[in-house]
Amino acid sequence: MQIAGGITYDPIGTASATSTGPNDVKTVTPPEGTDAMALSIESPAIRVTFDGKKPTPHHGLKLVGPDHFLAVGKRLKFASVEPGRQVTVNFLWLKARAKPRQP
Repeated sequence: MQIAGGITYDPIGTASATSTGPNDVKTVTPPEGTDAMALSIESPAIRVTFDGKKPTPHHGLKLVGPDHFLAVGKRLKFASVEPGRQVTVNFLWLKARAKPRQP
């Protein structure tokens, strides 16, 4: 059996949020229908959680800028990993679309 195909993504929205340190946790909710996201992270690094728990300097997925793609379309929490260091994260929300099959 051969399975071939691909997925493309269409942008459906944007958002931006800024954290000023590990105790300044931001909650970001994507629009309905989001399948993935592209993130642009300014310095310093952030910690991200998708389970509703508070990210800390040692808990959560650590992302270091500048850009990331995540095939996740759910609410997340993030915070800067460094006290007193502000970080802005820009989000591009994406909707998956199957590529047409080539004969």
